[in-house]
Amino acid sequence: MKTIRIFTIASLLAAMSLTSCLKDSDGNNSGLTPAEKEYCATIVKGNYTGSLIYAAKNIKDVTDVTDTIDVSWSIANDSTMTIHNFPSRLLAEYISDDDLKSAIAEYPDQDINCVIGFITRDPIQWLINPIAPCYKVQFEGAEHNIYVGFYVNSTNSFGRYTATSKKIEMQIVEGAIFMDNKETGYLKSAVPFAFEAEKK
Repeated sequence: MKTIRIFTIASLLAAMSLTSCLKDSDGNNSGLTPAEKEYCATIVKGNYTGSLIYAAKNIKDVTDVTDTIDVSWSIANDSTMTIHNFPSRLLAEYISDDDLKSAIAEYPDQDINCVIGFITRDPIQWLINPIAPCYKVQFEGAEHNIYVGFYVNSTNSFGRYTATSKKIEMQIVEGAIFMDNKETGYLKSAVPFAFEAEKK
């Protein structure tokens, strides 16, 4: 299931009843009980510092296809996660209009708040629904609210904790650019961002 849409504070209530896109072998939803979700949150909650991995634009060496920067995030409970100081320039990188791209790239880095929903216990996995960050920018002679929308309620936007390696791996996918709550064509293709960290 892929959903590309703007996800703002108004969508939080609906996401709290997040259902899994994953199915078990019988085709039934593999939902967790409240106790199992609390167990998962207890294991993974905390503050993390790790790597943000994203597609590189390196025309000199096509074997070097990713870049990495340090990033931090925190998991507060079984429904809330925050990615801290996500670089605005990375969200702007694939915007097709140069003026809009520059306006977003120059914006201060922002936290991205996310609603999460645990879907399996072994291994511990969760869906991630990022709340669209908003950028107030001057563009085409007027001030606009630009929202960066992500895939939500999608198995392409997920987190996973592997107990044997004590590693957390996550991915979110930038899916669309909205101007004043209307979807635009300024993002030509989806942009994935991967995260890795070891649990201390």
